[in-house]
Parts: sequence; structure tokens; C-alpha cells
Amino acid sequence: MYMMSGFDFFSDLVEAGVVEDRHDVPRELAEETWHRIGEDVLDYMAEFHIGFRPPDRPIFAEREFGPPGKRRRRVGL
Repeated sequence: MYMMSGFDFFSDLVEAGVVEDRHDVPRELAEETWHRIGEDVLDYMAEFHIGFRPPDRPIFAEREFGPPGKRRRRVGL
């Protein structure tokens, strides 16, 4: 859910022990995770939505971090 929307609606990350506060997800952690498992997230979404309208693309993680597996060049750092 976080990769799709940018928000941990159901406190999944808290329950998994990834963060202590669902409102405080470190951007660096989210970006690193997206580049590691983003293709799996997109594959899961495609399978999950068979027969239903899929979410609009790009999803949150694609907009924020670029394509999965590829690091976006940061400008001005």
C-alpha cells in the first residue's frame, strides 16, 4: 500500500516492525526498498487486479523514485 499511495493506511509497516509510526516512513528506506522489490510490487499489482480496473500509473513510488531497479539521479545534492 505504501508504494502505491505513499501512506501506510493499515499500519502494515508498523506491524512488521519496519517503522514505529506509520506517519514517519524514512524516504531513504522507501526508495531503497522500491529499487530492490519494485518489479515484484508491480507484478503483484497486475495479478491482484486481474478482472478489475488497476490503479492509475505511475504509482507513488514510480513518481517519487523512478523506475524500479534504477536510481534516480539527484540534482543539487
